[in-house]
Amino acid sequence: MANVRVTMIVTGFTEAEALVGLPDLLDEFQHRPWILRPTGVWDADRKLLVIAVEYENDNIDGCRIAARDEVWDCLVACIQFSSNEISFEIENCSYAPVA
Repeated sequence: MANVRVTMIVTGFTEAEALVGLPDLLDEFQHRPWILRPTGVWDADRKLLVIAVEYENDNIDGCRIAARDEVWDCLVACIQFSSNEISFEIENCSYAPVA
């Protein structure tokens, strides 16, 4: 079975908000063992948060939907933000090598 890696970008957080909340977000992913190799970084050049997760699955569309729903829920629960709106979009979704 293949792994699918989904990379998402999030705007609407300040750098400080993202960096403070990121450890809680990554910890929350650890409570969801079906989410593999989660990462989160602040992209200073683009001023946005980049989150990537993998699923052990070969259905790219299903993984895209799962990641969109699960990561969004975790984001809202774990990162406090001061802006009126955050924006969330999938930047890339592709097969990943199985480690």
